[in-house]
Amino acid sequence: MIVLLEDAEAWSLMMLVSAVAIDNAEISEDATEAIRLWRSEHQEESEKLADLTDELNEALNAQIDQTLMRRVKHLGRYETKRT
Repeated sequence: MIVLLEDAEAWSLMMLVSAVAIDNAEISEDATEAIRLWRSEHQEESEKLADLTDELNEALNAQIDQTLMRRVKHLGRYETKRT
């Protein structure tokens, strides 16, 4: 299974997570300002957002691969198999 987010989807995810952090987490004003600054640097169609999208896709797919792989014993040896 492969997941590929587009820039707009990564931006939406980033906005949701950062809004929840700002609104619901007990963080300092400095942390809130740092999140807002980070968000402003990752606007739609920016190069930083494209890099973030690539990193998200890489991390999501690595997690999916790790979840779907398992070690099995076959003919006296252990092999990694997709489940």
